[in-house]
Amino acid sequence: MNVRNDAQESQYELLDGDKVIGRAEYSVSGNAVDITHTEVEDGHEGEGLGSQIAKFALDDIRAQGQQVIPTCPFIAHYIEKHPEYQDLVSG
Repeated sequence: MNVRNDAQESQYELLDGDKVIGRAEYSVSGNAVDITHTEVEDGHEGEGLGSQIAKFALDDIRAQGQQVIPTCPFIAHYIEKHPEYQDLVSG
């Protein structure tokens, strides 16, 4: 499994080989990345894949010196469970 930022599609993608099996969609406004929706393909729920996407996305946002707007409930819950990402939350 590999996670990447596909900036052209405005989404972080979790790949199994060449197949995208999970994604976190986002939009950028100034210095903030609004993660609006996270999903994992049917049959892959409960495998921790959403958390892999969330961690990669948040680490990438931190590395770029940006903040996050956790509109997606999954991402908001992930940040609540992982307080080391609280400093990234915009506003």
